[in-house]
Amino acid sequence: MTDTPDDLRRRATRLRRGVGQLGVLESVIDAAEGPWLGAMDADGRGAAELRMHLVGRYRLTVVVSNVGKLNHVQMTTPSGEWVLSSKTLLRRGWTDTVKMPKQSEWLNYVVDWVTDTSGAVDRRAVIEWRLIGADRLLANMNDTIDSVRANLLEREEVRDELAAEVAGLRAELETLGSRDETSPAAAEQPMSVADPVDASEETDALAGPEIPPVGERELPVQQGDEAIDDDAIETDRLEPRTSSSAHQ
Repeated sequence: MTDTPDDLRRRATRLRRGVGQLGVLESVIDAAEGPWLGAMDADGRGAAELRMHLVGRYRLTVVVSNVGKLNHVQMTTPSGEWVLSSKTLLRRGWTDTVKMPKQSEWLNYVVDWVTDTSGAVDRRAVIEWRLIGADRLLANMNDTIDSVRANLLEREEVRDELAAEVAGLRAELETLGSRDETSPAAAEQPMSVADPVDASEETDALAGPEIPPVGERELPVQQGDEAIDDDAIETDRLEPRTSSSAHQ
């Protein structure tokens, strides 16, 4: 509920063109003087609801039907609450000393109540009410800032731990790099290149000894008693057989 009485009047004028009987609510709004704040809603079928409050102490809810009759009125003060309703079970706050007005007098009763309530609030009450609201808002903002600050401190601690870890790892990495550069084992050894192998020699080694043709092969000559004497064979052929000729 943040609309001022002027805002509510303009809204009621716009709504009356579409939803019907809202002149009753306009009468209530016109009676509101001072720092009243409120809101207005309509259901699209001609009925409307007006909610207003004055410095949070006095509250008013008015429901009007589509034919311009008050169906429900709720008035709340620091000392009590009174309800006017077309339903008997919803009525409350009325006693023998404070009698409920007739239904035809409800509108006048509500207008008078709003007028009297507007005069019951002075500048001091308005400032106190505004101070309470501003103080509550300030407290919520302080809580939010404290929570954000605590969260920020935790994040800073985590950041410092991570920065220390990064520094240690970087120093260790630099130390290992300097050791590798100064170590003689790290020097690169020249690679020995084998002498090229002649393709023909490699082929000969794989092929094995050369085998001559069959016609050019030499027969092996046996040694010892069993060896054959070529001269003896030839002499035997030339000598005559003396034994056979003498016998003849």
